[in-house]
Amino acid sequence: MTELRKRLEKLLSFEIDDYLVSNLYLRLDAEARVDRKYLRTFKDMVKEQKEVLRERGLKKEIMESVERDFQSMEEFLSEPENLKGFRGIALFSSHGKGLFEVVGLPYVYRNRLMLSVNPLIREIASIDEELGIIGILLIDRKHVRFFLMNLEGIYEVVDFVEPLATRAHKFHSGGDMLKGAQGTMKFSIPARVGGPNLVQHSFGEYRFHMRIQEEKHRLFKIANDALMEALKEHKFDWLVIGSDREDIGDIESHLHTYLKQRLKGYIRVNPSYVPTLELREKVFDLLIEKDREEEEELVKELFELEGVGLAVNGTSKVLEQLHRGNVKVLLVPENFEKPGYICARSHLPLLEPQCPSDEPVYPVPDVVDEIIEFAMEERARVKTVVSPELQKKIDGLACLTRFAL
Repeated sequence: MTELRKRLEKLLSFEIDDYLVSNLYLRLDAEARVDRKYLRTFKDMVKEQKEVLRERGLKKEIMESVERDFQSMEEFLSEPENLKGFRGIALFSSHGKGLFEVVGLPYVYRNRLMLSVNPLIREIASIDEELGIIGILLIDRKHVRFFLMNLEGIYEVVDFVEPLATRAHKFHSGGDMLKGAQGTMKFSIPARVGGPNLVQHSFGEYRFHMRIQEEKHRLFKIANDALMEALKEHKFDWLVIGSDREDIGDIESHLHTYLKQRLKGYIRVNPSYVPTLELREKVFDLLIEKDREEEEELVKELFELEGVGLAVNGTSKVLEQLHRGNVKVLLVPENFEKPGYICARSHLPLLEPQCPSDEPVYPVPDVVDEIIEFAMEERARVKTVVSPELQKKIDGLACLTRFAL
């Protein structure tokens, strides 16, 4: 992750002064790309920001810098070539300080445009932590490949063909070496005799299917051994298995417990011919599918824990727990927005223009964006609730708490 690290180090070294940094997190999934919907979303967020900026009484040069930031961002987003290969993007711009950095992402929590005194990169760090390093095993009848994928990209580590896992002719029988076995496997067929009324079955067919089973188990065992070696060397956090075999689920009986604990699921691919970009997209599709399942479990857990004082449902209640540092998981309905305020020095998000420490406050068009940022600062996990049915069960915002109320 050399390139990403360089970008983040540059952003972290940004010197704070009077100029503001414009921070944009924007979804670029298939839905957002239809008729360039993402561009309209960005323009709407800019319009909202401009309306509240007038109330802050900023210096002329600061306002001009912010205006140029919005212009530079729009020019970048208007060029489709700049957005290839991303499902989300983070842009950081401060024209007055000569800053403009781009980070491509596999997803973002939600569309956010915020102004701050320094670059807000916590979401990138959180996504990197959530994604971790993913090991991808591709396996068919005789081919085994292994890839590593992280926030920055995907690359192949292992590619080999198991020499014994080959067959030449279906249902062949006889005492000679079976063709395609690389001169290592010899089968002898017993005499085909039986009673006069006994139906004679093909010993060749039986041996053929038994040999398939033997090859499968041997190959799955080899794949497990290769994965264990890769786990020792690369310390991957998750495992995804890709194959076009119908019996690929049988591999779990060969996997070490450490690998089963990391197994995210399966993807349907041709291991021999899948391009890396297509492979990466299929893995992301699987992760999103698992994310929707987890989303349902967390909302269910919310109502179970609310009765014992380990969860709250409601924006004001969540904000109260957030100020106490008591939020473990923040549940944010994807389309929920609410205007609010920010304390000028401590950056506490507020629903009313009254800062606890008597600091001056300024308005923000959507305080939910600031709540997400503050939650990440408190090391809480942010979970976006996408399902419309699940969103109806949440009263604004909800959270699971670290300790009982």
